[in-house]
Amino acid sequence: MTNATLSAVGIMATASLLVTVNDALVKEALRFAGTAEVLFFRGLFALAPFLVYALLRRRPEALLPRNIKLAFLLSVLAVLSLFLFTISLRFIPLASAITLAYLSPIMVALVSALLIGERIGPLQWIAALTGFAGVVAMTSPSLQAENWIILLPVLVAVTIAGRDIIIRATIAREHTIALVVWTHLLTIGITALAFDASWLRFDMRQFSLYAAAGITVSLGTAGMIAALRYASAASMSAVKYSCVLWAGLIGWLVFGERLSAGMIGGGILIVASGGIIAWHEARKGGEPNTAIRPG
Repeated sequence: MTNATLSAVGIMATASLLVTVNDALVKEALRFAGTAEVLFFRGLFALAPFLVYALLRRRPEALLPRNIKLAFLLSVLAVLSLFLFTISLRFIPLASAITLAYLSPIMVALVSALLIGERIGPLQWIAALTGFAGVVAMTSPSLQAENWIILLPVLVAVTIAGRDIIIRATIAREHTIALVVWTHLLTIGITALAFDASWLRFDMRQFSLYAAAGITVSLGTAGMIAALRYASAASMSAVKYSCVLWAGLIGWLVFGERLSAGMIGGGILIVASGGIIAWHEARKGGEPNTAIRPG
């Protein structure tokens, strides 16, 4: 393993921790505020690092997409997945929500064959079946009428997969920062219409959560992007699954969450299936999954 790859692994692992910390901060903020309010203020704080970067580097053009329609569509899908994931955090243990959301690389591998003619090999089928078994193990104890919320992270994975497939099919060549900034701007615009700010009161603790969540998601996203400059996304995707481990630890220490045997076993199967996909993509040197989980 080269020094560049080792650096990429370290950066990706740190970025994964930051993104998971962001999820935990959002989950805590949701105890005292609605989804729209949390996402609105987190979006404001998340924009700041990217705007500062563009100004310091004197690259304002990095904030403007080349294909506005495509950027808008990708941003809509990103915002949809963000809303679904954030809502699920109210009711589902942190580790379970993150694990189910990480089904997207498996879905991409399968759906790409149907939409853009990519060949599915035996290992990809094994990964898909392993991931499906993991989902069944994690969700089947909760598939009651009042617990349908467990399916929201699965819808998140579907949305992320659709976004990634569009990127593959159109061979988008956009500034990554532009797509991230547009996603935050669209989130701010939508959530601004969804909650009444007239009754909003300043609470230092709550706004500290918003600020910390915004900064950690920005740094985490930037770290994931930086890691992909030194190693392929396929080889890095397995490292991103460390989010699941961080989520389990944070959920236990901070929120007192205890995972059932089915959730633990299902999570292991889903992580294993993602590892199979990552190994397969790295071995063949193909075009890897480029989507970043919503955060």
